[in-house]
Formats: sequence, C-alpha cells, structure tokens
Amino acid sequence: MKRDKTLLHPSLFCSLLAVVALLSFFTSAFAANSREGREIIGKFDRAFASMDSLIFGNRGSQSGIVTGGAITGFDSRETLIISPQLDSALRENTAAKIHEGNGKTGLQLTGQAYYRLAGNGGVDDVAGETGGTSGTLYRAKFQAELRWYFLQSSLFQREGRRKVADLEERIARAGYEKEKIDINEFMIQNQIDQHYDSLMAGVLIYRVALLQLLDDAQRYLLGNENISSDELVKVLNDKLEAERKLSEIEHPYPAAISLSGIQATTVYIDSAALVKHVATAQGDMKILQLRMELLEQRERNVKWWNNLSVAPFVRYAHYFRRNLPDSYNVDAGVSFTLPIDNEWKRKKRTILSERGVLEAEQERLSRRVADKTAVVVAEVGRLDRASKSELRRMSELKAYLRQRTDAYRKGHGEHNRLARAREYAMYIACLERLIDYQYRRDCLVANLQSLLPDETILRFCSFSPLSESDLNLTPGNHF
Repeated sequence: MKRDKTLLHPSLFCSLLAVVALLSFFTSAFAANSREGREIIGKFDRAFASMDSLIFGNRGSQSGIVTGGAITGFDSRETLIISPQLDSALRENTAAKIHEGNGKTGLQLTGQAYYRLAGNGGVDDVAGETGGTSGTLYRAKFQAELRWYFLQSSLFQREGRRKVADLEERIARAGYEKEKIDINEFMIQNQIDQHYDSLMAGVLIYRVALLQLLDDAQRYLLGNENISSDELVKVLNDKLEAERKLSEIEHPYPAAISLSGIQATTVYIDSAALVKHVATAQGDMKILQLRMELLEQRERNVKWWNNLSVAPFVRYAHYFRRNLPDSYNVDAGVSFTLPIDNEWKRKKRTILSERGVLEAEQERLSRRVADKTAVVVAEVGRLDRASKSELRRMSELKAYLRQRTDAYRKGHGEHNRLARAREYAMYIACLERLIDYQYRRDCLVANLQSLLPDETILRFCSFSPLSESDLNLTPGNHF
C-alpha cells in the first residue's frame, strides 16, 4: 500500500490518525477479487466522486433562501387579529357610550298624589300663607315638580366623557391585539423550522449514506477478516443518531445539490432602539400606558362641583277641597345641595395612587424587557461567534479534502477508503453544526419578535454575510 503524502491537520484530525492506524490492515480486503469486496469499493469510489462534485463544484444558488436567515421575509403587520365584525362592534360600543353620556339632560320630574283616609284633612297652602291660624281643609292633593340639575347634564364635560370612551375602546383593542404575539410567534417559528429543516435534511441524507457505506464495509470486514467489532459499534451508533435526526424532520425534503456551504450570516441588533419601541408597542406596556392615560383623563374629569346639586325648579300643587272650589299653587325657585366634605380631593388622590401603581408596573416591565433583550443579544453574539468558528473549520476541512483528493488522484495502488469516508462525514457534520447555530440564532431573534405586535424585528436588525462565497444548499438527488 502506498502511503499518502498529504499531511493531516494536526488540530482537527488527530483522531483520524488513530483510525487510519487501526484500520490500515483492513484495506487489503478491498483489494481482493471477491465480488462483494469489489462492489463495496465501487460504492466508495462513486460516493467520493459525488462528494467532490458536491463540495467543490458550483451548482448555483438556491432561490428559496434569502440572506440573513429564515425570518427576513416575515412581517408581523400582515397578521389580522381584529376582524371587521369585531372592529364594527367596538366602534358601535364606543358610540353608544358617548351617546349615553350626551343624552343626559339633567331634567328631573317628581310628583306625588294622596288622599287622606282619616282625620281632619290637611290645610291648603293658601290658607297657611295668609297667616291665619287655620286654613281650608282639603282631602286630596296632587303635586308635580320639574327640576334641572344642569351641572349633571351633558352640557358639562362632554369632551372628557368622549375621551374616556375612546380610551376604553383603545384598551380593549390593545387586549385583542396581544393575541397577535402568539400567532406571530407561531408563524415565524414555523417559517424558521421549515427553512432549516430543508437545509438539515439535505445534508443529513448524505451523512446517512456515508455512514451506511461505512457500516456495510465494517460488517464485510468483520465477516471476512475476523476483526474487532468496536469500530462497527461506533459507526452504527453514528448512523442511528443521524437517522434519528433525519426522522424528526416532518417533511420529506430532497437532498442538497451543493455541499459547499450555506449563506451564513451574523446579525447586529439595535437593542436601544428596540427597547425604546417596545416601551410603547408591546402588548402589556401599551395597555399600561393607555390605562395611565385613562386614569389621567378621569382625574381631569373630577371637579369640586361634581357632587354639588344646583337645580332651578317649577312646582305645581293642586288641592282638592271639600265643599269649596279646588285651589292650586305654582312655585319657582332654586334648590341646592352642598356636601360638607372633600370627597373630590380624596377621589383625585385615589386616582393618583392608582397611576403610581401603574407607573411602577411599567418600570418593572421595562426592566424585564431590557434584561431579556440584553440576554438575547448576548446569546445571539455567542452563536454568531460559534458560526464564524465553524465556518473557519469548514474552510480548513474543505482545503484539506481538496489536498487529499488531489493526492488520491496522483497516487497509485490502494488507499484507506474507510478513513477517507470518515473525512467527508466529518465535513458534513461540521456543516450540520453550522446550520444548527444559524437555526438557534434565528430562533432567538424570532423570540424578540414576540415583543413587537405592530412591527417586524428586522427593522432593528442588520445582517452581514460571514464569507465572500455566497453558495447555498439547494435541492437535488443524492448519490
């Protein structure tokens, strides 16, 4: 067997040295003239040729993937939560409240009618007003009085009532719009899952195929060369693990037509602008702000004269007298009731204390949003650094595989196909990790989207490509 002149990368492939040393005596089996051995050798050679084409060839770019990950095409503003029917009902409810308040006239009609069943009867007011000791007796009386409590009529605080009704409608709408958070989070997560599932499936198909070749070769050697089964167990475990990951992907995506890389990116999040926007747009924060505005308006509506009753009136009294013509009185005047307390001041203080509670709650939510954003930004940065490291490792592996391929083409005699297959499997595993880092990063960015019911998170993000090569994983047939 001719020794390979290409040197292994000391930091990345030291484990391969042990594998090559352990399996070096296995290569003679592949040079045998047995039919099964020749078939396995042919499968390896075809797999190597296919892998070289996939890794070093240029198959073009995939139109279905956009730079910056899976979330760049998502716009939360497209989600419709408040239906036309609900929108109309909310508007009608507000109009009804305003109409109710504007319909208060302040007029009040009171009256009484009675008949004395026993006794001497009453004395009519006419007799009483003459100053006599006795007046004309009457057996029945009817009295009616019309009062106008103008301070409690719709003439006053009309605009204040309208603002209260409008704020109550906005609070109700903000409550319904909070449902957009759950829907948006589901939609964007589903979009991310489909995007990266297609990439991961396209890569896993090749690693499963390579591990299956290794499994077939190990079983052949175990049956013909009386070798240890330790390596077979490791290959079998790796294959089953890859098959498990592939089975977890819901849809049957095709294999990739290029394994040269993916459109890996890094993302910068403008956390300061994001936190500032969330302070007014996030569901709970928006509702708190509206509730504070409502309390402020109600405080302005509290006046010292709210409980003061001043009412001009007109009173008519009719007396049904015995043996005399009926008599009546018509009076006009002003009645008033002045509370001897400071209830309006205490009510204002109560509203101010409620506003203080809401302000404290708003501050607590602001700190929580800021802390969450800081944690996410830090984790996004860590995953981006991991992506850079993995991309660098892929670049080194690709250069190494190219050197190994050139060396195999120039060499004569046999070489260790098991070790070479593991090298390709190692490269594909590296590509899987890069996809996983990008997936986890996009999931974190999407998690921030849940804070924005009215805006896309992309407004606060800027993506940058990790490498100059912009090749993608695109669907195709695996070998």
